[in-house]
Amino acid sequence: MSGKRIESPLSQKTRPTSSKVREALINILGNKLRGASWLDLCSGSGAMACEALQKGVKRVLAIENQRETAKLCKKNLMDISNTMNQSIHIEVICNELISFLKKGPKNQKIQFVKDCQNPEKFDFVFLDPPYESEVYLITQELLLSKEWIKESTTLICECSSKSMPRIHNGWKLNKEKFYGSTCLIFLIPNQA
Repeated sequence: MSGKRIESPLSQKTRPTSSKVREALINILGNKLRGASWLDLCSGSGAMACEALQKGVKRVLAIENQRETAKLCKKNLMDISNTMNQSIHIEVICNELISFLKKGPKNQKIQFVKDCQNPEKFDFVFLDPPYESEVYLITQELLLSKEWIKESTTLICECSSKSMPRIHNGWKLNKEKFYGSTCLIFLIPNQA
């Protein structure tokens, strides 16, 4: 990550995305990240969002359930943004994922929504819950039904290559990439 070291949570509940997977994902997305908005779900240390920031993402909203980890995520994101010579909007919210998504972007006190044009629609969504989690399918549904996304949004799900999540019928598989025990699934809305 451009020589900048980010801090990792001490909690055993958090499994950071490996540097190999982060680098591969950034290489896949490439220049599409310039000027984009990034919704980071189950953000952990914020490492993936930090990578996206360094490749030109202008707006990041990170959601993390654990309070201390959310503080660390915000610190990491702010440290990265402070090294950049551009206007970047970062917001980290400590909240349980599903209850947060159910409210929808318009029904929340999110500074992100107040500050940006068409802010409630995200270009990229990165979902990285604990691999054994049951949130993949409901998250896909809520992103669609609560209007978090654009027709051109890409949803990237990090999961175990041994137990890949089901895909909601509102999404279609664009591609999948395997990195040892980790898989990245790229989904796009069916209407796209």
